[in-house]
Amino acid sequence: MAPSSIKSNNQTEPLLSPNPSSSQVEPLTSTTSSAIKALSILRIITGASVLIAPIWTCGIFRLPIPASAGVVVRLVGARDIALGELLLTAEDKSSWTGGRREIKRALWTGIGTDAVDVCSLLVGVATGTLGRVPAALFGGGAALFLGLGAVGLRGL
Repeated sequence: MAPSSIKSNNQTEPLLSPNPSSSQVEPLTSTTSSAIKALSILRIITGASVLIAPIWTCGIFRLPIPASAGVVVRLVGARDIALGELLLTAEDKSSWTGGRREIKRALWTGIGTDAVDVCSLLVGVATGTLGRVPAALFGGGAALFLGLGAVGLRGL
């Protein structure tokens, strides 16, 4: 038997309030929202172009690839489409947090992949398997994505 000092709770009330009114989250600033939307759209566009036309897209970045390497490049395109879509759909306006946890997860995932891309480019230049111009062009894109991701995270 429970001690008399313990109160019986009404079993129909949830333990945690679904909408804590005291801790409502501020809406995203226009800068944060714009950075997140731009990043997601740029990822989807870049990924789609690499997926559809890998040789042509790599040619824009001054990286000639053989037709046999197109499948590997397409994998990167599919990755960027998935990351862009994940970020684009992470916001949940019906949630009291606005889906900020999911937005942060999507941003951190993108930042992680972009950091690996930059490191891979540096290894390619250091070993002589990648020219400086293509590395700078691809690295500039990765740096842009990293910067937009950081702006998005800063505003959350």
